[in-house]
Amino acid sequence: MRPRLVFHLVMVLALAGCGSLGGTSEPLPTIVLQGGNASTAAPAGPDGARVTASGVVVPARQATLAFTLGGSVRSVQAEVGDPVKAGRVLVELENTALAAQAETARRALRELTSPAAVAAAEQALANAQDSLKDSEYRRTVQQEGHRASPETIRAAEAKLLLAQEEVDRYKGRYDQASGDADKAQALVNLTAAQQRRDAALRDLNWFRGKPSENDQAILDAEVAIAQAALQEAEWYLAAVRGEAVPADASGAQLTQLQNARDQLAAAEAALAGSRLTAPFDGTLAALEVELGDYVQPGHPAAIVADLSRLRVETTDLSELDVTEVPIGALCTASIEALGDQAEGHVIHVAQLPTVLGGDVVYATTIELDSIPDGLRVGMSAEVTCEAP
Repeated sequence: MRPRLVFHLVMVLALAGCGSLGGTSEPLPTIVLQGGNASTAAPAGPDGARVTASGVVVPARQATLAFTLGGSVRSVQAEVGDPVKAGRVLVELENTALAAQAETARRALRELTSPAAVAAAEQALANAQDSLKDSEYRRTVQQEGHRASPETIRAAEAKLLLAQEEVDRYKGRYDQASGDADKAQALVNLTAAQQRRDAALRDLNWFRGKPSENDQAILDAEVAIAQAALQEAEWYLAAVRGEAVPADASGAQLTQLQNARDQLAAAEAALAGSRLTAPFDGTLAALEVELGDYVQPGHPAAIVADLSRLRVETTDLSELDVTEVPIGALCTASIEALGDQAEGHVIHVAQLPTVLGGDVVYATTIELDSIPDGLRVGMSAEVTCEAP
């Protein structure tokens, strides 16, 4: 208990004793001692609970920027206090090699997605469609009872007929040959014709024959291979055109294209890591590097803040009072440096506390509805909030 409160308590007890000694029957008023919590205001009035806390003016948004890689500062393209647009380059490291790598990757991808590449992919798809049709037709014909289609069988029959006519022709010449030399040459020709006829007969017999289980398995495999090739051709054509493909899409050409895109993304990310850019519209509030400096990755190099909207963040709102300050609570911020006030409302209460001088406190953010002239980030404020 504080010394002053102890003194008042002693005085109250003394006065109470004197009253009883004097024989007065008039009751003394009850005195309620307030605790030493700095953030608690007067007791709740008819409009609801009121809570006060200290605070500080903060920007609506603030970002501390750092490079993702190390290097020497090549250029500084903004000064502290400059308004900056989102995406503007503030500081750039030496990145000639990174830029060359990105351009090489860009050219490689451009070649794989050129009009000529698209036309080649379209032709490959057409070829895959024809191949599937052929394999499906061969399997269908075989399933109907023969190893070949009726057209193939008729062609084989015609070939056998011609081969037999050739045999008959050479047989007649052999029979008419008189000299030994003529007889020998005629026999050679006849024998060759007979071999061609026998081959044509074997082909015809095989085409007319029933397919074996092995024949069927081979044709089924051919159809499956053709279907897979067609699917890969469709995926590749879609990818070349810039259309979306499933995550499990496959194919050698598709893999090559995706690798080229990944390499370009990695090269561009590395190049972007050599530049500090404004993440949003705001003001360059701090700059910690100069031209020629060598910076380490992750080292804070600049701060961008949105100063177009200012807020107040409490610094000592205790655990006893935070329950009285819900989202939407109306607040008044008294700015000591300006001798002015600003109205606002609570937009955020920290989920996790911090410890201040042994007390548990919760940072609470108040959106100001109006900005007094001359208000600056870092100014102190005394906040009074009333629950809605």
